[in-house]
Amino acid sequence: MKRNTTANPTTRRIGRVLILAGVAVWLPFFALEIAGSDPNVAYFLPFHLSGVIPGAVLSRWGQIKRLLVRRSANL
Repeated sequence: MKRNTTANPTTRRIGRVLILAGVAVWLPFFALEIAGSDPNVAYFLPFHLSGVIPGAVLSRWGQIKRLLVRRSANL
């Protein structure tokens, strides 16, 4: 039985939206910096990473799944 190892378009779309949201976190940071404030990176980085890391996994889920299936078949 052949497994479906491709990511569906909805998963890729959600992944891209999460990446975009994670990158967009830096817009207020740079706006504050341009306005003369000294924003702390530690307040923005967790939100950036919580969008970018899962977004990267979801947008490439088909590739990750193929890799895992291939490695488990070699065991």
